[in-house]
Amino acid sequence: MAKDDRRQEFVDVATELFAEKGFDGTSIAAIADRLGLTKQALLHYFGSKEKLYGIVLEAISERAMLKLVEDQLDTMTPEERLITFFVGYCESGLHDSTDVRLIVRELSDNGRRAEAAGRWYLKPFLQELAAMVQDTSRWRHATQEEALAVAYQVLGAISYFAISGPTLAGMFGQDKLDLMRARYAEQIRETVRRLVE
Repeated sequence: MAKDDRRQEFVDVATELFAEKGFDGTSIAAIADRLGLTKQALLHYFGSKEKLYGIVLEAISERAMLKLVEDQLDTMTPEERLITFFVGYCESGLHDSTDVRLIVRELSDNGRRAEAAGRWYLKPFLQELAAMVQDTSRWRHATQEEALAVAYQVLGAISYFAISGPTLAGMFGQDKLDLMRARYAEQIRETVRRLVE
């Protein structure tokens, strides 16, 4: 296996564990153990848990930024662009909730680390998303804070549903969850349309 492929495997495993247990609940030893490495070998590649976590967040931020421009056509209105993004983000999160779970953890479990954070990896994504909201006719004169609140409302709804699958399946059964999932992206489309038109 090539060195870059091996490094990506390390990042992928760290992403899964950070999404599952959060920054504080995930140790370098647990990541190394899952990879069949020693803790020292993993630290050799990344230097510290904080640096590895930064690499994980940077990769998620890049994927989120890419999703902002995927499936976008020049002929789309700003409203259509925003709807397309949120529906795609929803479908992606329902398919694999790892990135969504980690974004939720980073935005909610970060109290102690927030005071010392030197870099906010998700900030460019959130700023760009707010700018997309401000491009719509309805929110053209909104402040960035108002636009962020709109974006956060929809991101929150998508994220909460995407990460709740196991619990909802336990409560209502997998068949009902599958029916809910089949309708959810369309409901997000309608929610965003009502918010921006």
